[in-house]
Amino acid sequence: MLEGPAPSRRAFLRDAATAGLIVAVPGLMVAACTPPTRTEAAPDSTGPGRPRAAGDLTSNAYGHSNADHARVNMRRDVVEAWEDGFRTAAGNGDPNVFEGWHSAFTGDDGTTVTFALSTRLDDGFVPDPGEAGRRPKATVTVTDPDGTTHGGVHTCAWNEFAAAKDRCDIRLGPFTCAGDLKTYRMKGRSGDVGVDLTLTGLVPPFRPGTGIVYLGDTEDHFGWLCAVPSGSAAGTVTVGGRKRPFTGRGYHDHTWGNRPFPYSVEHWRWARGSVGQYSVIGSDLRLRTEYDSAVVPVFLVDDTRSRRRLVGAFDPRTVTATESEPRPHPDDGYPKDYYGKVHWMYRDGDDRADFTFTDTDHLIFARQYVTDPARAQKSALDRLGIDETWYTRYSTTNDLHLSVASTRVSGTGTGALEAAQFGLATAPPKSGRTPTGPSPATPTPGRQGPSAPAGRRG
Repeated sequence: MLEGPAPSRRAFLRDAATAGLIVAVPGLMVAACTPPTRTEAAPDSTGPGRPRAAGDLTSNAYGHSNADHARVNMRRDVVEAWEDGFRTAAGNGDPNVFEGWHSAFTGDDGTTVTFALSTRLDDGFVPDPGEAGRRPKATVTVTDPDGTTHGGVHTCAWNEFAAAKDRCDIRLGPFTCAGDLKTYRMKGRSGDVGVDLTLTGLVPPFRPGTGIVYLGDTEDHFGWLCAVPSGSAAGTVTVGGRKRPFTGRGYHDHTWGNRPFPYSVEHWRWARGSVGQYSVIGSDLRLRTEYDSAVVPVFLVDDTRSRRRLVGAFDPRTVTATESEPRPHPDDGYPKDYYGKVHWMYRDGDDRADFTFTDTDHLIFARQYVTDPARAQKSALDRLGIDETWYTRYSTTNDLHLSVASTRVSGTGTGALEAAQFGLATAPPKSGRTPTGPSPATPTPGRQGPSAPAGRRG
């Protein structure tokens, strides 16, 4: 059950993370929003122009060719409701498979809410997770404006979990999440914490190409769909038996994969924020040398007032990210390799945009994974050359400078920056070869909609 008194936000998160109660949720951050439009995927013109495998299939980057879309039975440039459904249903019996639906809300009064439903305790951050990690969980927290956090993790049995394949409609114990890419409702209560929130998208969903990165010439993959990059939120939150109204803004995305991240990812940096009416998302994901040290970026800018997408790019030829040098942080809640600033740059012909996220020294969340690894996990970490695995998220200031078509923008705002690190500078040298490890013989990802071929998933 979700339970407990109301510690400070820092103490709550640190103690819970140390105890293994809270698991980092990639992409869970807060940003600003405003008005809805089309349900479009990022057009192919922004897709990477890197070499492709046989049959015009893309590897180590988001799929963007006709063959890539056919492989997963998707429609080019259109996001459909089934894409936010249960993508890993066919492979859910494999402990290495993971999936999660993540939402974050910021209230007008400063209250923040996280709401995440996941099929794994460690969200794909742990190598060789084993059957013990194959449990569904809900992570629901309400943080008051004064920083006091309530709630935590609610673990469930599989008979308490149900999810539709043709749309987002999930039940996990007392919690539910349902939506259609435009409107979502997140609801449930456990212990002294309850939420009943409706999120209405104010800009189109975003999917970079197919949203799926295949690794090498294998069926190993991970995927991402940003169903609501910016939205308005309204409803109620309940803490300690006291229900209060909630209005503000929110975000909803969806991640999944069939192989834990440590086998393929060196690190990622992820940022979300706002500058006036403009919402921004930046991602910089670096793959291991076994996968060509490929860079998988995202650069997204939406005008929430006009409901227009100004930039939706994921081509490493047009998007680059530069981070500050790692340095120790005086707070031992951070990893030894700490990156306080990341700058994203977009260049495509005459179109130019930049945004920078800088830490304000306000730690939102941190967790070190596998501090006491099982024997198989220790062996996997040694093979992979990973000494420590960390996820951190901190509040930022951010700026935006944009010149795209007839739009000129320059300003500052606030947001959050996250870092996932699979090995620090102190790690032993990576082997440079494809590590042995779980590579489940799962079906090729594909459409889960009503007309999807039997046995295909994504």
